[in-house]
Amino acid sequence: MSIKKWTLLVLTAAIITGCSTDRAEKTKQKSTEQNNSDELKFKDSPQASDDTKLTKVNESVEDPDGMVTLKKYKKIDEEQKADLISLTVSEVKVMQYRPSVDLIDFFHGYTDKEEFPYIRVNVRVKNNGKKPVHFAPVSEIKTDQGEKVTWENDFYLEKLNGKIKPGEVKVGSLGFILNETKPEDVKTVIIKSSEVLNKDKKKIAEPLSFNVHFE
Repeated sequence: MSIKKWTLLVLTAAIITGCSTDRAEKTKQKSTEQNNSDELKFKDSPQASDDTKLTKVNESVEDPDGMVTLKKYKKIDEEQKADLISLTVSEVKVMQYRPSVDLIDFFHGYTDKEEFPYIRVNVRVKNNGKKPVHFAPVSEIKTDQGEKVTWENDFYLEKLNGKIKPGEVKVGSLGFILNETKPEDVKTVIIKSSEVLNKDKKKIAEPLSFNVHFE
């Protein structure tokens, strides 16, 4: 083979390799951006004032659903895995909430108070396997003041609990009223998931646990 043909062959291979690398890099970047986007898209709840942009302690937001004041905030973005499940706790907020008059009846099923603190947990759940599983990202929360709330008390009602299909990703929030906790004094909460169950409701993995420390 002549030097001219050899040089042409090498240049062609380099161009093809460069294009393939560029495409792979773009695909990887797009995938990363998509994952980050999934984790960050937490919605405003119809049962509470819109706190989605509230990140500074003692700041308040007032809208047609009432007024909410942020008392404690922690950005975590901690991921843990249990068998086929990946669970990320993105952020945790403890807030004081005074709901609007039209929402008071809704909250009578959770508390007899017209103003109360609650804790919001933003999560991302993914089933990495090829089989469906049953899972609750937040089964219970314990505060350092001795109060415990469970999944039955969630008032955000975003359907994050239950069956998760193969490859399915659920992103959302859970909200729990705190009837026996002073929000401004909370220093630590422990968030515990449910066990991971298979399609026959048999345990295949132990619960996950997140220790959240507020400053």
